[in-house]
Amino acid sequence: MIHQAEELRSRLERNVRAEARHGWESARKRWGKPLPERVLSGRAIGWLRVAGSAIIGNRRLVHFVPSLDDMALFREGDPVRMSLNAPDGPDYIEATFLGLTENGLSVAVPQNANIEAREGWSLDEEMFDLSDFYLRALAELAATAHGRDTVLPALLNGRGEEIDLDAHAKFSDSLDDSSLDHSQVDAVAMCLAAERFHLVQGPPGTGKTFALAGLVAKLVEQGQRVLLTAFTHRAIHHALRKTAALVNCPVFKISVPFPNDAEGIEFKDEFADTNLLDHPGPYVIGATPFALFSKRAGEARFDVAVIDETSQMRVEAAIMPMLRAQRWFFFGDGQQLPPVVQRPVADAADDSVFALLSKNGDHTMLKTTYRLNEPLTRWPSENFYQGELVAARSNAGHRFTLKSAPARPALLGPEPSMVRVEIEHEGNRVSSTEEADEVAALIEEMLEGGIPPGEIGVVVPFRAQAARVRNLLRFERFTKWPEIGKLTVDTVERFQGQEREAMIVSFVVSDDAFMDRLNSFLTYPQRLNVAVTRARTKVVLVHSVRFRKWLERHATLDEDAATALSLLVSAC
Repeated sequence: MIHQAEELRSRLERNVRAEARHGWESARKRWGKPLPERVLSGRAIGWLRVAGSAIIGNRRLVHFVPSLDDMALFREGDPVRMSLNAPDGPDYIEATFLGLTENGLSVAVPQNANIEAREGWSLDEEMFDLSDFYLRALAELAATAHGRDTVLPALLNGRGEEIDLDAHAKFSDSLDDSSLDHSQVDAVAMCLAAERFHLVQGPPGTGKTFALAGLVAKLVEQGQRVLLTAFTHRAIHHALRKTAALVNCPVFKISVPFPNDAEGIEFKDEFADTNLLDHPGPYVIGATPFALFSKRAGEARFDVAVIDETSQMRVEAAIMPMLRAQRWFFFGDGQQLPPVVQRPVADAADDSVFALLSKNGDHTMLKTTYRLNEPLTRWPSENFYQGELVAARSNAGHRFTLKSAPARPALLGPEPSMVRVEIEHEGNRVSSTEEADEVAALIEEMLEGGIPPGEIGVVVPFRAQAARVRNLLRFERFTKWPEIGKLTVDTVERFQGQEREAMIVSFVVSDDAFMDRLNSFLTYPQRLNVAVTRARTKVVLVHSVRFRKWLERHATLDEDAATALSLLVSAC
């Protein structure tokens, strides 16, 4: 056991150092490119002019007049590198992206940051080096009794996953009058009856966050001090809002406030500001794993950690909340996107804590989707969920409906729910004018038929294609829809956890050599699953004839290509 523990810790430490090395190499190469190229690839915002600034606490908020060439895909809370178009120079400023606010395009920087220049600023994607946090957590894993005797045995052989069946029956009975469905009741009861930890698999639209909040509510009833954590702030905020509606105890988020994502959340800069340091509980604290190893919440300790997005969370990140709590409940779905890994790996999914713990034990799957209608449920259910995922009665019969007759009823009529548009083009790699034009045409037809811009999503594999489509949406013919900015065109990584009435998926590629080289990326099953399960009633697949023929050639020998081909075949 000691040898296995040291081998695991050493392997994770090697992974951390390799990640940092590859990340910095990629970042420096990216920062050295000309600004137009960085902007076009969606990795930077350029040509910004300072409109004003204000000091709040120990930070300065800087507001820019945004450029019309803004193509970056930053999210609120992302770290960015602010500079006078010299991100690889010595005078860059570390900033946090706050998004469009009432004062302009806003970022938070240190209070003493030099922003005397008014024009010429750029915001570049930062290299988010978390290796110091990871290495400190791995050191604590080996140095503390809790790490050695509790956390490591759980990671190595699943010790602590045992279920008290009598307790499970009791908790199930206590949840009979709740609004949870049968599989959600089972999942919550399994967690409550677990000795140390349990995993809950939440396929698309199955109410994973609702079940998570129901679990937290029961833990609060027991007087527990609950940590609610995830890799992204967005996931934490979403879970906190669901939870706050169900509990009567202190609920705080430990971080800087998020101007565009603050509704229903009370923020505190540090755990000490909550006055809960010596509080016996119950209470609920939302924080990222990294806050637990910083001055924000380094002194906080919990009875239970409820951890979301664990199929996207690397093991070394999950160790942080595991070290700060006595019991842990992991919510995720190994059939959706894996962690972001920059070093060369065969399958990034192997890095996730959900995958590691699934190998050693069991999990409970939520089985009813409240998002997808019945036709859209079939393909993911058959290909990823052993046929067990079913559409709820409330949404099974929903169909895509326009207020006026569509110009192409075979595509945008109520039936079928999944359709495809096959286009003749060749030689395209990361962007396609032909597919971008078709996507824009589909969007215009949907808008003319009364679908709100915010209910249409476009998924693309490459940022260059996202930039091309978004440029088309700036054309005059789209200006009559004032909320066109709410229409999201993004990569699949940015869409996980979101939903729309209709989704358009553009595959872009039509260069055989390029497809051969990116085979594992283009046909990665989890990416396809996430892409098509964002929709409630309509999915339109846009692809080249060459892409379909390429899949047909590879499907007999490549299981992933066969899965991708089955998606196209399932669409009419």
